[in-house]
Amino acid sequence: MQQSITISRPAAEVFAYVADIRHWREWLPHLRREETGPPEGKLSADKAALTVRWPFAPSGEWRVEGEGKVARLFLTLGTDTAQPNDPTERETPQEALAHGMEAALQSLKSHLERAEGGDPVLHPPGAPLRAYGRDAGEDVDHTEQNP
Repeated sequence: MQQSITISRPAAEVFAYVADIRHWREWLPHLRREETGPPEGKLSADKAALTVRWPFAPSGEWRVEGEGKVARLFLTLGTDTAQPNDPTERETPQEALAHGMEAALQSLKSHLERAEGGDPVLHPPGAPLRAYGRDAGEDVDHTEQNP
């Protein structure tokens, strides 16, 4: 199964980010739990082809295309099914895989573009706090002022 997403970053930057397994903990929710370690196995990165492959389950590949400031990131997995995250939902194994792939791509996009939306737990530095109408770098005094 394959899905893709457009990311407003140069292809070389997107490739470097996904090729470094240390970054995976930042955007893959199941790796952010402390009891879950990084996957076993090594990544195989081909800088000339802008591809990253991994042997651990589910095996797959990242492929990056693009010129200038915009890249297209493709995720291909060597399986057509996955277990639903929420066993109470009526989701086929194919739908579970598609939803998981979409979530990973959206989280990656959010992290690389430093914008909100892809990961509700991790707030990347410098991302605007749209709900409060200010940038993350602005210092706001939350104490009440009594006249």
